[in-house]
Amino acid sequence: MKTINKYFLDKTDKVSFIELKKGARVDVGDYTIEDDLPLPIVTDTLLKEVNDGAIENEFKASHLIEGIIYILGIDRDFKYKDEYIEILYSYDSNIEDYILYRGFKYIQSNDYEIGTLFFRALTHINKENIQGLFNYALCLENLSKDFINRGEVKKANDFILESTNCLENLLDISEEFAPAYYKLGYYYRYFNQFLKAKLTWEKYMKLRDNEEHLQEVREQLDLLTDDVNFEEGLNYLNRGEYEAALERFLELTQKHRTWWNVFYLSGLAYKGLGDYENAIGFFYEAINLNGKDVNLYNELGICLFSLGDIDEAINIFNKGIKLDDNDYKIVFNRGMAYMKLGLKEKAIEDINAAYMLNPNDDTVRNQVRQLDVLNLDIQNNS
Repeated sequence: MKTINKYFLDKTDKVSFIELKKGARVDVGDYTIEDDLPLPIVTDTLLKEVNDGAIENEFKASHLIEGIIYILGIDRDFKYKDEYIEILYSYDSNIEDYILYRGFKYIQSNDYEIGTLFFRALTHINKENIQGLFNYALCLENLSKDFINRGEVKKANDFILESTNCLENLLDISEEFAPAYYKLGYYYRYFNQFLKAKLTWEKYMKLRDNEEHLQEVREQLDLLTDDVNFEEGLNYLNRGEYEAALERFLELTQKHRTWWNVFYLSGLAYKGLGDYENAIGFFYEAINLNGKDVNLYNELGICLFSLGDIDEAINIFNKGIKLDDNDYKIVFNRGMAYMKLGLKEKAIEDINAAYMLNPNDDTVRNQVRQLDVLNLDIQNNS
């Protein structure tokens, strides 16, 4: 993700590179570093070594290891990453545990920036390191909070999304890792994926991970009930399963008498079933609850038109067009209502206007093709 990569690449000044003298070689464990491989060292460490005169006297492998971890945390595609990873394992076969330990130490001292670099480096060294993935995800969440506090919501969302991806990858590796389900439930809820949050937390409950967290998740699941019903209803509606959608929406209309959008969606479900009278009642209720969506007026007008109440349909279309006169659908539908009443000039004006707003709609385009005949009729009768 560009936002994440840029954030870390902007930290390249934290690392400097030194080169071995021509013909010089350095052994790190079983790995021999030749003079053509640039050696990364944390810039602050390098400056201190230069000031102390130590850089001229000896090369410290520990400084190189630290620099490699930094650069692998900063740039996942660094030119010499394969060589650097080989050096790390040659230095210490348990290097992953070392990186994890150092990352924890930085986090404990509230240095989240460097701690995050260490965990990120670990995920680049071994994409299947569970603890690396989990703690990197937590660090991304913390960074997202900083962006939210600064009002940079888009960046915050990018960091939470990347954290979500990390945890999903983790569960592909180890589907019994309970803390990932716990966190993912919150992330899905944050992105209004309520059904996904519900299913994720239900999986967490089965793993019996932490009694305190289990009680917390029970409470969260109770709070999610209405949001889940809303999302399920919307999914059913989009799939054309209108009766199942109504079952969800009508329950919500009883509990939330001020949610105009639930009344609107209930109206759409009734309309999908061909029950225009009930649909009209729900659309009017949504308008009375201060619904300002032009689609609401458009759908209500269509239902009135379908029942033959053309004058009221035009009245409703007019009100919707006052809200948004750039919505081609409602302009076109008013034109068709005028056509039904024989008001050809008004019909032509609306249909042409709808075509100008969206010339790519097949229904509008086909209707426009018939306007020439209507224009001739108007001229002959004038």
